[in-house]
Amino acid sequence: MDIETLGRFFFWCMLINSGVYAVTALAVLVLRDFVCRVNMKMFSLDEQTVPESIQRYLATYKLLITAFNFAPWLAILIIN
Repeated sequence: MDIETLGRFFFWCMLINSGVYAVTALAVLVLRDFVCRVNMKMFSLDEQTVPESIQRYLATYKLLITAFNFAPWLAILIIN
């Protein structure tokens, strides 16, 4: 695999993961009550911890996108 193909791979990974993140964040903003109810039932959480756990999930996902998609793509871009 050459470096250009690897760069395209990380770019598309970043785009797909950012899209999933954006849809999830938008769903949480628009359908907050529904998302909270579903998470309360699925994970047996109380009403106080659901928003905190959703926020923690979104923050962790954003960090993972940055560390495993954006940073490698940027490094490959700099190398080229």
